[in-house]
Amino acid sequence: MATGLKIRVRGQVQGVGFRPFIHRLAKDFQATGHVLNDAEGVLIFVACSDPDGFVAGVTDHAPPLSRIDAVEVEPADIEPSDTFTVAASGAAGAETRVTPDAATCADCVDEVFADGRRAGYAFTNCTNCGPRLTILRSLPYDRAQTTMAAFQMCSDCQSEYDDTDDRRFHAQPIACPVCGPQLAMIPEAVDPLADAARRLIGGEIVAIKGLGGFHIACDATNVDAVARLRQRKRRPGKPLALMGDLAMIKAHAEPTEEQIKALSDPSAPIVLI
Repeated sequence: MATGLKIRVRGQVQGVGFRPFIHRLAKDFQATGHVLNDAEGVLIFVACSDPDGFVAGVTDHAPPLSRIDAVEVEPADIEPSDTFTVAASGAAGAETRVTPDAATCADCVDEVFADGRRAGYAFTNCTNCGPRLTILRSLPYDRAQTTMAAFQMCSDCQSEYDDTDDRRFHAQPIACPVCGPQLAMIPEAVDPLADAARRLIGGEIVAIKGLGGFHIACDATNVDAVARLRQRKRRPGKPLALMGDLAMIKAHAEPTEEQIKALSDPSAPIVLI
């Protein structure tokens, strides 16, 4: 047995790409061992020539969606190995925080609007963004424990999922037009997205079934459509949330730098301006 460390990381550390991050960190430090999810968070067994530097890296370079509450370190005997691996998850349980859904990251947005196999694909995501809490059935956070278990990965997605240098390495909701969820419209339409946009521009109200429920939408610049929505929702005076890019927002309001920063947060919150 080799002398190494057992590192317990607690907090919001599942569903944020923490295991792939630790795998890359181990590669940088030429470390051996393994990392896994379990009921308490993330558990790391590692041996390397600079253990203090490795432990510091766990907190200094953690994934953007993670929130670390504690890092507990103790000496441990590590099975001799030439590699560092992502091991199968431990026993089921719920003693760690569940990561909320995150807005689509800039890399995925660029991919949706570029030529490629995910061009125009609404369910594009990676380890830095996408659904988490609303697709989770139980912990630890693995694909088999989510509603994505019903979608078997195609060979291209599987290759990305297995590639340690890909941003989708162990991204549990990974999907593409070949193997993932698809948009649909009722009544049926050849292009559901274009048909929904046409209906909204025409003053109709559209119910969009999302991951966590239904989003009831209309054109906020159409007075009649908004009045109809208020009547149907029995919401005569209570404010309604608006959606728009920053240019649209600035055309109707004067957001502060702090509010703009909040709007750009991965959690994509509703911001009062």
